[in-house]
Amino acid sequence: MKGSISLLLAAAMLSLTACGEQEQTVSEPPMVRLTQVQLVSESAHTSYPGRTQAVNSSNVAFRVSGTLDRVLVKEGDAVSAGQVIAVMDDRDYKVQLSATEAEYEQVKADCERVIGLYEDGSTTAQNYDKARYGLEQITAKYQHAKDQVADCQLRAPFSGYVHRVLHESHETVAAGMPIISVFGSKGLEVVINIPASEYMQSSMFGRFTAAFDVLPGQHFPLKLVSIAQRANANQLYEVRLLLEGEADQRDVLRRVTPGMTALVNIQYKDQDEAPVEIPSGAVFHKDGQTFVFVYEPTGQERGTLHQTPVSVTALKSVGTMQVLSGLHPGQEIVESGVHHLTDGQQVRRTQPTSAENVGGLL
Repeated sequence: MKGSISLLLAAAMLSLTACGEQEQTVSEPPMVRLTQVQLVSESAHTSYPGRTQAVNSSNVAFRVSGTLDRVLVKEGDAVSAGQVIAVMDDRDYKVQLSATEAEYEQVKADCERVIGLYEDGSTTAQNYDKARYGLEQITAKYQHAKDQVADCQLRAPFSGYVHRVLHESHETVAAGMPIISVFGSKGLEVVINIPASEYMQSSMFGRFTAAFDVLPGQHFPLKLVSIAQRANANQLYEVRLLLEGEADQRDVLRRVTPGMTALVNIQYKDQDEAPVEIPSGAVFHKDGQTFVFVYEPTGQERGTLHQTPVSVTALKSVGTMQVLSGLHPGQEIVESGVHHLTDGQQVRRTQPTSAENVGGLL
C-alpha cells in the first residue's frame, strides 16, 4: 500500500514538473530573424549592360529617282560634311532642265513686253496680272528643274564615317530610298535599358560611369541625355547617356567605336536623399497602410517590436523593396514572418549561422 502511494506521489511530481516546463517554454518570447536597413546606393544592383552608338547617324538618300551612276565611298571611309558620296545618272534631269530653261526665257521675254505695254497704257491690268503670274510660275518650275539636277549628287550630311553602303552602282533606286549609312565623329552615346523599378526613382540618379572590356580598369564619365517616358515591348525604359571622358581620356576614347558593349554604373545622389532597401518579406499591409516591424534591443539578445509605417517606391526583381520614408540606414527590422507578430511584442533575435554551420543543421 505504501508502495502504491509512493508511486502516485512520484507520478504527480513528474506531472507538475512537466507542466512547469511547458509553461516556461510557452512564456519564452518568439525568435525572429532580423536584417539591417541599407542604402540603395550600397546595394550591388546599380549596373546595367549597354551599347555604344554615334550621337549623329543617318541613312542618306537621294531626293530624286533614277539609276545610281557611281558610289564614291566604301564602308569605313571618313567623310566631311557636304562631301559628294554618290552620283545618280542626271541625263534625263538635264534634258528637262534645258526644256524648262527655254520655256522660262520665252515667258520672261513675253512678260517684259506686256509690262512695258502696261506702263505705256497700251494693255489692260488683266493682261499685266496674267503675264506676271505666268512668270512667277515658270520661275518656280525652272528652279525646281535646277534643284533636281543638283539633287543627283548625294552629299554627306555631317562629318563622320561610312557605316554601310546599301546600294551599288547601276541600280535603279527610288526617291527616299537609303543609299549609304553614315555615323558622326563628334561623339558617342551609351544606351541602356532599365526596369520600371529603376525608372520610378530616376529623379535620384546622380553620377553615371561606363566601363569597357577592351579598356580594363578605366571608367569614363557619362552625361544623361534622355530617359524614355514609355516602356518598350520588354517593359524596359531606354536611357541615353553621352560619353564625355576626362581631358586625359580623349586619346583612349578614340578606340571606342559604335556597337561596343559597355557596363554602366548608376550612382545615386547624396546618401541623405537616397532611398533605403529592405527585403520584401519584411513588409505587411494593415488598414490600407504599409508597415514594418522595427526591432529595439532591450538587452540579452532580446528586444521590442515597433510597428512603423513606411513609403514603398519600387519592388525589385531580386526580392527587395525600396523605401523612401519611415526608415533610416542601420535600423534593424524583422526580415520575415511579420504576419504572426504584434506591435510592442517582446522577441528574441536569432543567432547568425556560422560559416562552418551551412544551412544551420549543426
